[in-house]
Amino acid sequence: MRILLLLIVLAVVGLTLAHWLGQPPPTSRVAPPADSTAAPAVPTRPQDLKKFEQDLNRFMQDAATQRGRQADPP
Repeated sequence: MRILLLLIVLAVVGLTLAHWLGQPPPTSRVAPPADSTAAPAVPTRPQDLKKFEQDLNRFMQDAATQRGRQADPP
């Protein structure tokens, strides 16, 4: 009797896992940022590091000024 119950439980668990793993993955619906101020891409070559540093500094300064404008009501 115990073996029969164990087989039934294993069958239910197996069918549940097969159904769960057989479904396609959910699609992610992440919206792109509303503004065009996106962070600069990370360089893959060491030669591009200086330009990346300048771009990142400019990005941070632009973000800070934008936050400052949002915090100060007109």
